[in-house]
Amino acid sequence: MGYQVFAGPGTLAAVREGSRFKVHTYHLVREDQQALYGFRSPEELAFFELLLTVTGVGPKVALAIVSSRPVTDLQLAIFQGDEAVLTAVSGVGKRLGARIVLELKEKVAAASAAA
Repeated sequence: MGYQVFAGPGTLAAVREGSRFKVHTYHLVREDQQALYGFRSPEELAFFELLLTVTGVGPKVALAIVSSRPVTDLQLAIFQGDEAVLTAVSGVGKRLGARIVLELKEKVAAASAAA
């Protein structure tokens, strides 16, 4: 039995044919579809899930964002209000970049303080 798992280029580059590979997955269940999204680390998965809480961010855009830079860089950009880091990602325009910063800034700050 096999599964199709959507993953970013960094995750896919770490996979070697014929070898075992651990992937942290998010199972998306919608009325019309089911999909698996895979990540190298629990931190990437958690940040992906956090991005999905933002209005207008779906799984494809969230995956593109998580795949664009290390999670710590993305968290810092959001905390500092650096929308340019987000708008550099395909599928993220100025409005969505601003919304991500607005909706996640406090959550990112709280997560950093707890860590």
